[in-house]
Amino acid sequence: MIYDADQDAEATQKGGAFDWGHGPPASEWRWQTFSIKASKDLVGRTRIQYALERQDEHDQGAGSSLAALRRRGLIEVMEDFVHTILGMVPRVRVKLTTIGRATARAGLGHTAPKTAPRGMLSEWLWSNLVRLYRAGPHGLPDYAPRGTPYEDRAPSHKALFFLQQMDRKGGRLVETKRVETGAEPFESHLNPGLLITPTENRVRLTDAGRTHYEQHVRCYAELWPDIDAPVPDELPVDAHTSLDDHKVRKPRGLLARPAFLLLVAIVDAHIARRLWVRKQWIDTHPGSTPPEELTALPYGITNPAQVTQITRSTTAPTKLLQYRGGALAAYTEVPHWFRPYRSFHETDPYPDGLRILHVTDAGRAHYANNIAAYRATYEDVAAPAAPADWGTVSMQ
Repeated sequence: MIYDADQDAEATQKGGAFDWGHGPPASEWRWQTFSIKASKDLVGRTRIQYALERQDEHDQGAGSSLAALRRRGLIEVMEDFVHTILGMVPRVRVKLTTIGRATARAGLGHTAPKTAPRGMLSEWLWSNLVRLYRAGPHGLPDYAPRGTPYEDRAPSHKALFFLQQMDRKGGRLVETKRVETGAEPFESHLNPGLLITPTENRVRLTDAGRTHYEQHVRCYAELWPDIDAPVPDELPVDAHTSLDDHKVRKPRGLLARPAFLLLVAIVDAHIARRLWVRKQWIDTHPGSTPPEELTALPYGITNPAQVTQITRSTTAPTKLLQYRGGALAAYTEVPHWFRPYRSFHETDPYPDGLRILHVTDAGRAHYANNIAAYRATYEDVAAPAAPADWGTVSMQ
């Protein structure tokens, strides 16, 4: 039952990718409510309890069952409080471990769902890209009358948003261009004597889109074998031969992806000289010279939510702060008189303090010395070049 709830939550999160937003990291949404310690007549049953009851299972021994699963490393258990009509009452939450999920799949005869490697397309987007590749350099008209066969229609607006409007490191995969149809020119009704050349909008692959297709066509054949994607007679020399080419082999000493994404973000803020509190002060004091205490603050990130959005991880800051070769990042407190007010009535809108997460000297040296290796490891991450003087910073 815990496995079923886990898989339902995973399906919901994957569906959320098309709801124009980012959900919480897996470390949060994989926690499932097992029970609420209050009368079921008042607070109802949880999804897991309801599923147990449907199979005539009773949860009187749930505590010992959870303890047994926990001892075997199959689940994690956490107790906290939740607000109900009775006020704050205790609840029990559970989360499958990686071993627990694999054990449940093995027992049920399930296989792990296919997941496209980072930087590759979903099955739906790949099918759209294949259709445009088959159409050749002229592409497909962006408007097709009712009854037009599927293979002769351009991708939907939703598909185009991801293929055309969202920038990738190598560039946009698809473009829409207005081209001549080849039909005979016709005379304008508004301006007699003026000949108009018939044109139409056509959707076609960009050079980046064609390169992506030919580079990964054999990888996609493993991922989505039901999609009939033609393989060109001649492929680029560096074209991938299988999904094994996507396996990230992180050299020893490099950060894991979430921590590296955060390092890139604070490095980028430092290079671009970005600091939210400084901008807020300048905006509210136009024409004034910022105080020395404000200009002395390091550039970096002040919003904790931004960290989670960048990394999809809650532990990435700790990885930078506790890096074994020396802290790659640090926190600096913002003096309370520089914290922007949210309203006229608030004396201090940040009672717990406002901190800047910024790169350290060791972080600059680490970044400069390893940026080539990081770019080779995380090819899809747009990491800025390190300033020339960073290479002279000592790691000691």
